[in-house]
Amino acid sequence: MAKNAGNQVVAEAVERLKDFAEAKEDMEVEFSAPLTEQQVTALETKYSLKLPPSYVNFLRTHGTFKVLYGGAELIGMEDPQHLHAAAPDPSDAQEGDDPEVEAAINEALFFQRIDDDAVENFWCFNPRDRNAQDELGVVAYQHDETFGLPKLLGTKNAEHFLDFSTHIVDTINEFIETYAEA
Repeated sequence: MAKNAGNQVVAEAVERLKDFAEAKEDMEVEFSAPLTEQQVTALETKYSLKLPPSYVNFLRTHGTFKVLYGGAELIGMEDPQHLHAAAPDPSDAQEGDDPEVEAAINEALFFQRIDDDAVENFWCFNPRDRNAQDELGVVAYQHDETFGLPKLLGTKNAEHFLDFSTHIVDTINEFIETYAEA
């Protein structure tokens, strides 16, 4: 997907989410202020990592968001200042004594909770999996399951690469579908 086309698809998904929440009684979407270029640079310095362009564009355009229903958060993104806020337990790694998997878990940037009732389940960026467009692969971390690294791009039997734009559009679409009947 071309960069501008991807940005347009994300912007359309954000508008669908806003419209959906506005039409639902007791549901609202809260967005933080968008980040400046200097704030993004400060984050990249803090994490010693170039953030994926689609994530940076989202932060610079929309900020982060959370969806509230009756005051309770249903889904939401982490404040970019706290992407390591809920450090995973290295013993959750497949073969937890494997230092490479443990190191990868400790490097992952946890940017979004997977659901509202399990505080320790996150979507995260895998800093070891970057594609040609400079995007980082998005992987799930479930605190009660073993965490294994996906096959990296360009390696034999690589798993499907999921970038942030595709992930956030899928997340919004699934959220709307799930709560359409509620």
